[in-house]
Amino acid sequence: MTKLHKNGKLLLSGEYAVLDGAKALAIPTIYGQKFSFSQNKTAGSLIWRALDHTNELWFEAEYSLIDLDIISTDKKVVALALQKVLKAAQTLNPKFLSTSNGFRVESQLDFPRSWGLGSSSTLVAAVAQWSNTDAFKLSEMSFGGSGYDIAAANSEEPFTYKIGKNSLEVNPTPLNWPFKNSLYFIHRNQKQNSRESIAHYRANETSAHCIQEISAITQGMIDATSAEEFSALMTSHEQIIAKIIKINPVKETLFGDFPGAIKSLGGWGGDFIMAVDLELGPQNIHEYFSKKGFPTVIAFDKMILKP
Repeated sequence: MTKLHKNGKLLLSGEYAVLDGAKALAIPTIYGQKFSFSQNKTAGSLIWRALDHTNELWFEAEYSLIDLDIISTDKKVVALALQKVLKAAQTLNPKFLSTSNGFRVESQLDFPRSWGLGSSSTLVAAVAQWSNTDAFKLSEMSFGGSGYDIAAANSEEPFTYKIGKNSLEVNPTPLNWPFKNSLYFIHRNQKQNSRESIAHYRANETSAHCIQEISAITQGMIDATSAEEFSALMTSHEQIIAKIIKINPVKETLFGDFPGAIKSLGGWGGDFIMAVDLELGPQNIHEYFSKKGFPTVIAFDKMILKP
């Protein structure tokens, strides 16, 4: 039996713009997904069982090893998405699953499925390791996206991520922020579809100057020494992205009275936002967001994976 754990992800800066070469800042999260891969007594098939964070079975499927056709499943859409990943892995490594023996895979999330911390990217990273294939190529052939989430799945510390013309730049980046205790992640109570977000971004024009500005803000966030400085950079970042995708920043629409900065993370409209508290304190910030209808508030050190 092979057991793996892949980390979840959050993109602190560079959302959307990372696709066009902007320097982005990302963190791997404590929350991720566990996998176990083993031989199955039923020759000729692969059985996949997926558990949620409460240990409840939420997906199950059986595939034929001959052609990876779906033999049975309780969720056809999910089974087809997984099939696409497995077939892509076979394309990259024709020996993958070529044995006549059967296989059994069990996965379990550390976080609620609605959180959007990387159920797909952790899956791709795990299958890539299991199949001895390149995780970035496997991601490109299956779910797509910038690939930063794949880097996070295999990273043990924060990093900057930049897509070059012919390469990816992934650089470990320690975050020695003295204001970490003022940073929080709040869940929006809804999941955003990454592919739809990317399509919306692509429908708008992004100038080279905007990409340069986002890259500069990313570096400024890394180098920030105070919560106030960090807040100003977050606000500037929000304003630039808002102009590109023609959507109002989340603070303007939902949290106008919050004493600090708020920034969307990833595709705007769902998943997590990041807040810098300049006044409330730990107890009051939980109360503030709970009263607004967003009870999931996680402190920075409770979210980030520690090396």
